[in-house]
Amino acid sequence: MNTTNNVFSHLHALRLLIAKELSGKYKGTMLGFLWLFLQPLIMVLVYSFVFSVIMKVRVSGMENPYHFSLYLMAAMMPYTAFQEAILSASNSLFANSSLLHKSTLPPLLLPLVPILSTVVTEVVTLLIIIIATYFFLGQFSYYLLMLPFLVFVRLVLSLAIGYIVAILSVFIQDLRQALGLILTMLMFLTPIIYPVEMIPAEFVIFNDFNPLFHLFDGYRALIIRGEMPGGGLYFTAGFSLILLFFSVLFYQKTIERAKEFV
Repeated sequence: MNTTNNVFSHLHALRLLIAKELSGKYKGTMLGFLWLFLQPLIMVLVYSFVFSVIMKVRVSGMENPYHFSLYLMAAMMPYTAFQEAILSASNSLFANSSLLHKSTLPPLLLPLVPILSTVVTEVVTLLIIIIATYFFLGQFSYYLLMLPFLVFVRLVLSLAIGYIVAILSVFIQDLRQALGLILTMLMFLTPIIYPVEMIPAEFVIFNDFNPLFHLFDGYRALIIRGEMPGGGLYFTAGFSLILLFFSVLFYQKTIERAKEFV
């Protein structure tokens, strides 16, 4: 608890570290922070052209030719933020070894900084998708006011897994190499790039207990379908908070030992 309170006493340092994290991604580029807007905008255009014009993919009940690309992006982009958060957390102790050993900053900040920075890119991406959804589909709902709650749940789940991964990556070096594969497998096992209706009946029960499905389908519910997410979202929110509590305890109890290997 003392360590957690110590984090709040370093909010100014946290803001500076997040700004440094974001600027480091675009350092040396001509367009700088404009890439925050250009990358998701280009992806929306590419996905729209490939899936809607060339492949002519349709979702049941959604006949607009651009519907599937936006349906895909509404879940894909938050998942990309989740994926980036976990991957950056796995390298956070190694990338900040000098801060870990020589700084008075609480170690809890080190995975927190790169994970929080993904919220900025996620919010920019979601704004572009919402605008594109309104432009192409005429879809805009007051349920979008609930979107910050979904971003918060995504952040909590990322932190919960990120703190565990940050420590385990120190003791299991192969984990950092395997994470990309694991996260790709999770994406294919979760109805993100395909509709949930495509899941065979015998596997539906496994999907019902998949917290990632309920989270990312919640984004689709608000942005694409214009409705409240299902009750499974609250299962994901509760699961994420409980997991975060235990992952922070695990991180605090093992960080001193982890310092010996970083």
